[in-house]
Amino acid sequence: MRKIFTRFAISYKRARFWPAPWQPSGAAGAHWIILGLLLLTVAACGQTDNASPHEAVLIRSDKQTVTRAQFERAFEAARIAYSDERYVDPRVIANARLRLLHQMAEELIVNRRAEELGITLDEAELDAAIEKIKQDYPENAFDEMLLESAIPYSLWKERLRERLLMEKVVDRELVQSLEVTAADIEAYYKAHGKDLADKTESSPEMDLERFIVEQLRRQKVEAAYPQWMEGLRQRYQVEIDWELWEQIQPSYARDKENTAG
Repeated sequence: MRKIFTRFAISYKRARFWPAPWQPSGAAGAHWIILGLLLLTVAACGQTDNASPHEAVLIRSDKQTVTRAQFERAFEAARIAYSDERYVDPRVIANARLRLLHQMAEELIVNRRAEELGITLDEAELDAAIEKIKQDYPENAFDEMLLESAIPYSLWKERLRERLLMEKVVDRELVQSLEVTAADIEAYYKAHGKDLADKTESSPEMDLERFIVEQLRRQKVEAAYPQWMEGLRQRYQVEIDWELWEQIQPSYARDKENTAG
């Protein structure tokens, strides 16, 4: 097992809800991100390292592990984000698996940081977030969508909890420390004047300055995220068993190629 030395090129935005290459587009796609991609990192808290090949530990921190079986279940859950995988390039699937591996490793790292900072997510915060998501659906449509997708509500809720906790850690560590200046706002306006004019015309009620500040804040956080994560990675020493990772790739790749053919 080797430590993670390489730098993950994952932005803050992608770490929150990194889009699968097969995700649907438009408003429906956004809903499927919530319903499907929040499941990508199925609870990785198992501590048992049994003899079964499926229970072999793939990712390990000093307090949590992700087994091969947990990773495969996480990736299987992600397949609800697209309708027919037979038409997806096997190389795209392989890249998505690698991105998921990195994301699951990052979750263990952020969980350790949250513990160290004393950051938690209480039930009231979680319930409020769930209600906000449900407001985007007609009555009972949210529950029906979960049912049709065979997603256990408890699992979906737990994944949402993990993502919200990660956002709280990022907010504490990055968002609160950055500054958006008047010069930043002016420069952004000059660079995106036409697009901003179009937005204002289509949505006259939009608070333009607030929109610009939010965009600048997002950009600054995304720029700071890789270095921040690299520091945490060195501190908490999460490990990936790359030998095991290589072992579980060939059969999957062959299956995908046969399906595609």
